[in-house]
Amino acid sequence: MASPQNFRTAFRGFRREDVTHYLEYFHNKYQTQINQLTSELEQLRQSCQTEAPEAPEDLREELASLSAKLESAEAEKAALQARCHELEDRCAQLERQPAITSDREELEVYRRAEQIERLAREQSELVYYRASGVLADASAKVDRSASELTELADQVSDRLTQLQMAVSGSKQILQDAASVMKTIRPNP
Repeated sequence: MASPQNFRTAFRGFRREDVTHYLEYFHNKYQTQINQLTSELEQLRQSCQTEAPEAPEDLREELASLSAKLESAEAEKAALQARCHELEDRCAQLERQPAITSDREELEVYRRAEQIERLAREQSELVYYRASGVLADASAKVDRSASELTELADQVSDRLTQLQMAVSGSKQILQDAASVMKTIRPNP
């Protein structure tokens, strides 16, 4: 098949192999996108766990939310696969029907095939955009978390510096008090 977007017609309608190859092409393309997005999400999860193993509770909730969205995308994938099987069954039924007798019927069949192709393309793009949105949200949340952690580390560092200065000042005060006590001590 020269292009996955064009169907060849035979004497009795569409060739089953062409339609099957076309459906497999979109299925493989969609599966590749899902696998890529899943691996990116897994990398983000691993980086979150290694960079901040004791992440705040809100980050854990966001991770759970993203996991739920991924499961939703996988459910959509399953629904699309079921739809693909339905279309393959429909294609098989159409092959078993008697040959198209008029140009009008052939045009109607062609229009239905174009409509199915357009619907499959739109559904594939919708899933892709949803998954991209989920990954963009996850990336933004990880960036926010990293900046919050940096800010917290800076605050802790400032507090430690203040504590160190207070301890040094207390030490000096105690040393001064000890020297004053030595000077006022009665001689035995």
